[in-house]
Amino acid sequence: MKKSTTWLLTAALLTGMLSCAGQKDESDLKFRAGWELVWEDDFDKGLNEIEWSKIPKGKLHMNRYASTHDALYLSQEGNLVLRALPNSVSNKAMPYFTGGITRKGLNAGDVTRIEVKVRVNPAEGATHYLSLLPTDGSENVSIDFMEHYGMDEFVYQSVTSEYTTTQGMAENPPSSSLVGVNPMQYRIYGVEKYPDSLVFFVDDIRTRKYPRILTDMPGQFPFDDQVFDLFLGIRLNKDTDPEQLPADMLIDWVRVYEPKVGEEE
Repeated sequence: MKKSTTWLLTAALLTGMLSCAGQKDESDLKFRAGWELVWEDDFDKGLNEIEWSKIPKGKLHMNRYASTHDALYLSQEGNLVLRALPNSVSNKAMPYFTGGITRKGLNAGDVTRIEVKVRVNPAEGATHYLSLLPTDGSENVSIDFMEHYGMDEFVYQSVTSEYTTTQGMAENPPSSSLVGVNPMQYRIYGVEKYPDSLVFFVDDIRTRKYPRILTDMPGQFPFDDQVFDLFLGIRLNKDTDPEQLPADMLIDWVRVYEPKVGEEE
């Protein structure tokens, strides 16, 4: 869901320091100083359903229209393409179908870096997301390291917790920020998890940090205490105009890093 936001427009992003490649770049560097690549999927052979699961239909906004139909999961020029399509048959309960995938994301207590290279084909009423959600289904907890709404020419990076929702403390510290990049071009969105903070990136440039703080209020930083699954996909609003579809997410690759021995922060 769209959150109360401190609008942090990162100057580096707005002045062109980020790469502007509009097509897949085969020369991506995997090296990250202080990190070791431990897992990667480049989707060159399509969706590996041993490593990934298609998101099934459910009651959440994210999976309300989810489907495992093959038409929503295409392999195209080394990308996995997730789609949101109108239902060709009149059906009030399922007027659309959306694609999404999930797999293991973060372990409790581990220091981890996750990166995903994607671009989007937008549509009014569609939200593209790269999110980490608790494996146990805990409500009001999420790490959204990319959300793109409708035809916006920017993305959000945010966290949700009991502290930001039930306790109403979304601004102390700021739980969400806006990053001024063009999501219709390939971008690398990333997040690092530490015991005391989450650090967000776009194209390997740090965009924001969400810290653990001293507070008597519950649930401020649950992110190091739980196991999280990674979710990539598209969700649709109930009032989305079918004529605005399709919407697509083109996933180039996903990479998971751990600290090199002796180099953990």
